[in-house]
Amino acid sequence: MKREALRETLARLHAELEQTGPIDSELRADLERALEEIHEVMEQAPRPETAHPLREQLEALALRFEQSHPLLTEALGGVVRALGAMGI
Repeated sequence: MKREALRETLARLHAELEQTGPIDSELRADLERALEEIHEVMEQAPRPETAHPLREQLEALALRFEQSHPLLTEALGGVVRALGAMGI
């Protein structure tokens, strides 16, 4: 169930990205790398004992988007919460 919630949240984030105006190329590249890492983590077996910096990376990205793209910030926050619910 938690993985499905994360998939839905990621789908909303991708939709927001499609509707968002221009994004700084470096910031977009950072976000795309983070999204790739999320997909990799989702394919792995859950390992709650292993600390993963992915949540911190996404929180930092959300702060960078906060001023210019508040809807993306909200969508990234949803991804962070879903990862937390999965123990990541």
